Amino acid sequence: MKRSEFARASTPESLVEHVGRNAPVLGHPYGGTMESIREATYRGHDIVIRTSYHIEVDGAPLEGHLGVANDGQVHYHAIPNLRFVSTVDLVKQLIEAFPEDFQPRSGGHAHREEP
Repeated sequence: MKRSEFARASTPESLVEHVGRNAPVLGHPYGGTMESIREATYRGHDIVIRTSYHIEVDGAPLEGHLGVANDGQVHYHAIPNLRFVSTVDLVKQLIEAFPEDFQPRSGGHAHREEP
């Protein structure tokens, strides 16, 4: 690719057009069901554990990447330095850390708040 072609292809407008044109083919890498794979070897046996999560907040699927460590603690890509013993606690922390991503619902009934 010539330098002038590269320059044209790397403009913000060109990138937006490219992503828009290819988004249906690529799909969204996150969202829906999240799967974590853990592997270990014990006494000559290969162990593979696949844990799947489908998390919703106010009816909307939580997008991102959730992982489970071998000790069972869960972590989330957006807050990589924190681990939780409960996935519910992890989601509560996401709501605290990113309130703009979890706007209050309009209408409907309120859920009981738990500490």
